[in-house]
Amino acid sequence: MAHTSSPKPTRSRSACILYGFCEGPRLARPMLASLTHAGYRITRDPYEADVVIAHSGGCFLVSWDLPARKVLMVGLVHWPGKSIVHALTEKIREDFLFHRRDRNMSTWLRKFAWNLVYFWNMPHNLRMLHGRKRGDFWRVKYLTFIRNKEDTFCVPNVAALPFVHPPTFIGLPDQHDDIWLHPKRYVDIIRS
Repeated sequence: MAHTSSPKPTRSRSACILYGFCEGPRLARPMLASLTHAGYRITRDPYEADVVIAHSGGCFLVSWDLPARKVLMVGLVHWPGKSIVHALTEKIREDFLFHRRDRNMSTWLRKFAWNLVYFWNMPHNLRMLHGRKRGDFWRVKYLTFIRNKEDTFCVPNVAALPFVHPPTFIGLPDQHDDIWLHPKRYVDIIRS
């Protein structure tokens, strides 16, 4: 009787989302569902993930030594000379107008309510501030950097960003929080 070897178990792909200021999993439900549908297991530990997705202030939580072979930074908060308060005011206004134009105010209200809830996650907010000061995120390898056309937080000239390892730059339409509204765009980029 011939011995047949059993097939090696396949390791499921895993993804980690590093949330920004006033963000968390309840806000990201459509993105989490899209990742799961694409075959990714969600983990909270970026060191266990094959793919790390960082949004907004969550980009400051990306460490240079992550083993992930794909890191996606979306909406990095970096615009020298522009105050965070001014950028935030613009973002809230643009976000409101975007949802009003699309006649989707219930989505905006739900998103804004979750923003208010996540605002109080002070340990997370302090980790982001510490990460911004440390600057590890500038030294990430295997980086795909996405800037949305109407992002009020990130400089339009992304080529001038001081990354140590040149990332792949991708421009997408819409505003800063587009990742939560149109997750398929981002999952398609991850899968490419």
